Amino acid sequence: MTHSSDPVWTRRFNAEEQLALAQDPDAGAGGAAPLEGLRFAVKDLIAVRGHRLGCGNPHWAALQEPSPLSAPVVQSLLAAGARCLGTTWLDEFAFGLAGENAWGGTPPNPRAPGRIPGGSSSGSAAAVALGEADLALATDTAGSIRAPASWCGLWGFRPSHGAISTEAVAALAPSLDTVGLFAFSRETLQRGMATLLEPIAPLAAGRASQPPTVRAIGWIPELWALADPAVATVLERQACSLAERLGRPLQRWPLADLGIDSPEGLQRLLEAVQWAEIEQSLAHLPHDLPMGPTLERNRALVASCDRSRDRVLQRLLQLGALASLGGLPQLARPGDVDSEHGLPVGLGVLTYAGGDRLLLELPDP
Repeated sequence: MTHSSDPVWTRRFNAEEQLALAQDPDAGAGGAAPLEGLRFAVKDLIAVRGHRLGCGNPHWAALQEPSPLSAPVVQSLLAAGARCLGTTWLDEFAFGLAGENAWGGTPPNPRAPGRIPGGSSSGSAAAVALGEADLALATDTAGSIRAPASWCGLWGFRPSHGAISTEAVAALAPSLDTVGLFAFSRETLQRGMATLLEPIAPLAAGRASQPPTVRAIGWIPELWALADPAVATVLERQACSLAERLGRPLQRWPLADLGIDSPEGLQRLLEAVQWAEIEQSLAHLPHDLPMGPTLERNRALVASCDRSRDRVLQRLLQLGALASLGGLPQLARPGDVDSEHGLPVGLGVLTYAGGDRLLLELPDP
């Protein structure tokens, strides 16, 4: 059994394979090609026609048959004229937020050399951060787009639940799973997301001439306190600038207004749903399937219902829980670097379920 030694790509398609996908009859043809000239990568959790779905584990990939069809999200980008470059590494079966992989290695973070890129969509984030792809399909259950987008200085988008198809996407926690994108620029993200959201466009046709407006902007003090001081300073500046551009004051919205007592309470709610579904989703894996140490450790935590004591991981879960539990869209916006370490900082902005286009149309802060 062989697999790619490139820590970004599980499989990088050659010109013939790219052409075959571009001519995929299931993707549709004709009409406008709004993504023509753009290249995209696919997290190896999302089916690509003619290729084995490995989920970040080459031993699992070796047991699979080539996918007979591409996932609808892949078909949509192909039909819009984008070119599929290949599939990317991830935390095995998307169960992790560090981005490390025992089989392919840890994808690089060019914005923070020597540091992890964040996961689980690490290879997709790295492909865009390195300039090897313009867009990258990824999944987000509890932060797997939002964390690497922030750490790699990218634009990242987690959509409202149900806004984008998860068909032919390997499940982790199905009621929380979403498919979204990374991009290096806001304009490219807007173009890619417009294509993926197109199937639900008729639902908004009646109000197409009335763009959504922002009535209020809130910040949650308990979640803001999770950021390190140098990061919080940058985020506060970005948030205030965005509020000024929108002509709305920042309002304080404590968790108590949502009936939640603390960030830890949010994490408990998330894990109650996530862990039960993960255990069921991974129950089909063979007992003798070789796994990396991170996946083995995480599965043991789920089996024993023992919470991770990693403080960084806990903060990530607490920060990502609101969008995941509420089915809300969230945008990760790259901004200034933190003054202490010179590392990228991303501002997370979320809104009501179905308000995806509102987030995508927000002005630069």
